[in-house]
Amino acid sequence: MSKTDLQNALDHLTYGIYVVTVGLEGGATALTASWVSQVSFEPPLVMVALGRERFSSRILRQGKKFVVNVLEEGQERLAGAFASDEGEDRLSGVATVEPQTTGAPVLAEALAYLDCAVTETVDVGDHTLFIGRVVGGGVLREGKPLSTAVSRLRYRRM
Repeated sequence: MSKTDLQNALDHLTYGIYVVTVGLEGGATALTASWVSQVSFEPPLVMVALGRERFSSRILRQGKKFVVNVLEEGQERLAGAFASDEGEDRLSGVATVEPQTTGAPVLAEALAYLDCAVTETVDVGDHTLFIGRVVGGGVLREGKPLSTAVSRLRYRRM
């Protein structure tokens, strides 16, 4: 199997597309993520996988708290705004609601959110898994979540 064939096959796996906001000392930033999953009911845990060498991975290691913002179908532009790997001040001009339990901001346009505190990091291959205990969350409005099944957005190696 060629690398192209393998990538085409992997592109058929379906993921949600999320904006993860990270609370930092004196501020916050955001990134787009699709490798996000619930990993436990009790305690409630979610996982975000980020390329180990990427800016977003370094920021999450620093911040140790994050919010998974669930986007709605049609919000590809919002997801794309946080997809690059540059700069810390990425939330300038983006509407947020009052930071929740961890202090990481919630996007006002999100369908729902999960407020998480990092409990563990695990290096796997070229990525780091950030395991977060869900300490809060809620549904802001109803809608269909954005996913790779309905969007052309794909997570690609930089």
